[in-house]
Amino acid sequence: MFGFLKKKKPANDLDNVTYHLQMMGYDLLPYGVSVAQVELSSGYNAIETASHIAFTTMALDVKEIGDDVMALAAFMPHAKALLELLKEYKDKKLMNPTQWDNDARAIYHIVTVDEHQLEWIDKILSDPIAGKARLAKSRIDYEF
Repeated sequence: MFGFLKKKKPANDLDNVTYHLQMMGYDLLPYGVSVAQVELSSGYNAIETASHIAFTTMALDVKEIGDDVMALAAFMPHAKALLELLKEYKDKKLMNPTQWDNDARAIYHIVTVDEHQLEWIDKILSDPIAGKARLAKSRIDYEF
């Protein structure tokens, strides 16, 4: 399904974060580079780091949209594709299963419009390092 997983990956961990983040639909920003370096030095691998940056960026994007349900619905296809990709990584043992569970749960709650959505988004963005500034920008035109 994800043929790019068979392509030659970049040589260093930060390049790998950038590579996988692009596969997830995001481009790393300068502050995101710093956060990625901190996460990599904390023991997370490049895919786990990219996943965290991706869902944190998605949370910020959704928060900025506000309560426009039509605009929020535009995030669903990206979230679904992101979850499928992360599952592929987990199934190939490229991502810790616990990390997959946590990240998948976060992504689900970020895009599910219900009484808990803002609570989840605020929890994600309350991270004193990752929630401090925008980490990445979306490569996807959500058409809202």
